[in-house]
Amino acid sequence: MILAGGVFTGAPAQAPDSTMLRPTEVTLTVSNDPPLNGVYRSSGTSTKCGLADYGMPHRKQSFAVEFPDDPSATPLEVSSVTFDADTLASGTTRPSFYLSVNVNTPRVGQPPALVVRAKQPEYDEPGTVTRVTAGGTDTLKIVGTATKGTKVRLVMTLVCRPRPK
Repeated sequence: MILAGGVFTGAPAQAPDSTMLRPTEVTLTVSNDPPLNGVYRSSGTSTKCGLADYGMPHRKQSFAVEFPDDPSATPLEVSSVTFDADTLASGTTRPSFYLSVNVNTPRVGQPPALVVRAKQPEYDEPGTVTRVTAGGTDTLKIVGTATKGTKVRLVMTLVCRPRPK
């Protein structure tokens, strides 16, 4: 933009996307899988944690998480989380979501992902997710069944804090 007098000014700065690069903590409890049974914890920065409508009307209350932002930075017990729900408004519990989580354990190494496809009933991997928002912090409580030859129970708490200013 050129103002009177020939001074050039740039376009107004766009506010950063508040769903990107959020400090995130993950606690995962695995049961009914003896080699993996236990509690796994990781913290770092998520690539995405929040609304992911992708311009689709049915996703106006969606929620997605991609963690961590840089998987090579430090070895993490919970080495990756992908979560997606088409509808998950704050203060609600929903039975429809997708969760894929990888762990890194000294006993087993890095086994295949544990996946809960609760939004696809044909896989018989039921679960629920509850979202609570307070002070800019989003907390997801996810309970689900992953099929890995056996029915593996997953309980995850995922906390995304506001991104630093």
